[in-house]
Amino acid sequence: MGAAWLNINLNALKANYQYLDSCSAPTCTTGAAVKADAYGLGMVPVSHALYESGCRHFFVAQVDEAVTLRQSFAEKPCHIFVLEGPQAHDLADYQAYKLTPVINTAAQIEHLVGFNKANFSSLPSALHIDTAMNRLGLAPVDIQRLGEHLSPGGPLPLCLVMSHLACADNPLHSLNTEQLSMFSTLAAQIEHTPKSLANSAGILLAERYHFDLTRPGISLYGAMTDPATRDKQLTSVLSWQAEILQIRDIDKGQSVGYGAEFTAETAMKLATIGAGYADGYARALYQPEQNRIALVGIGGHAAPLVGRVSMDLIVVDVSKIPDSVLQKSEHADLIWSGYPLEQMALDRQTIAYEVMTGLGGRTKRYYDG
Repeated sequence: MGAAWLNINLNALKANYQYLDSCSAPTCTTGAAVKADAYGLGMVPVSHALYESGCRHFFVAQVDEAVTLRQSFAEKPCHIFVLEGPQAHDLADYQAYKLTPVINTAAQIEHLVGFNKANFSSLPSALHIDTAMNRLGLAPVDIQRLGEHLSPGGPLPLCLVMSHLACADNPLHSLNTEQLSMFSTLAAQIEHTPKSLANSAGILLAERYHFDLTRPGISLYGAMTDPATRDKQLTSVLSWQAEILQIRDIDKGQSVGYGAEFTAETAMKLATIGAGYADGYARALYQPEQNRIALVGIGGHAAPLVGRVSMDLIVVDVSKIPDSVLQKSEHADLIWSGYPLEQMALDRQTIAYEVMTGLGGRTKRYYDG
């Protein structure tokens, strides 16, 4: 075991999926966003746990992710959607690995139509309509031009029409209903094709946002964009631990860490822990001038950071933790009940997504369930 590791509770993941599925409309299917290595938790083990819970629709960002996932599933039937869509040179992989490209541009349409005609293929696609994000997706005016390709037996078979909500984590934002109205109108022009609009927060907005397929992401892992909107039925999937490498005493007036930013005002006991910014433990977690100092857990006791976060190490004040606890404690908790993922994100002035996807590659993952 390395100096820092993640514990990932796959039973909690499954329970979150089943809960989100129960929140969806009765006729709606629940998929899963597992892009960015399942938000840093490990795409393959996470996806297989979701598959065991009944998930059959998986969304990744890039074709390499999709190929890896398909290879891991072997002959298990499922749909794997690639959100960034195809380049012309990727299409043979889409066909070989039974991947579903998400069409975002007119150029991608031409790539697919040309490929299907040249290969006597009927590679199905998902159509992404941009309804307000202005990132990826076809503009509404472009939908009118698709008619010639969308006729029955035509060269652009569609298995899904989708869009993406921009402000679903703010239930009162007017853009939610505007996007719903625009998507409903535009998607209705493409008959007999399943529709998808709702992400994690969209599932919790209202049933009218659900359509035929929902695509939860962050909520599967027990978090939300805004901690205030976090559904209490969702359970945290991950905890983060690291080894306690050393415990030492220092005298009043001694400093700790780079830049000597912390100076002891009294004699103290410190613990040095084997995690740092190379593992995703951000330097921003020690900002005393902003009253933002992360708390590490040792034997259920909270210990605040002292001094700068360095590449591989952090130092915490354990002066108030009983020696009997310190003597039998081999590791510290970095994300735990006393300092959850959402609080770490707030202290970094970011969101849970960035914390999770930034967890270092050398941080080992261990799976339970």
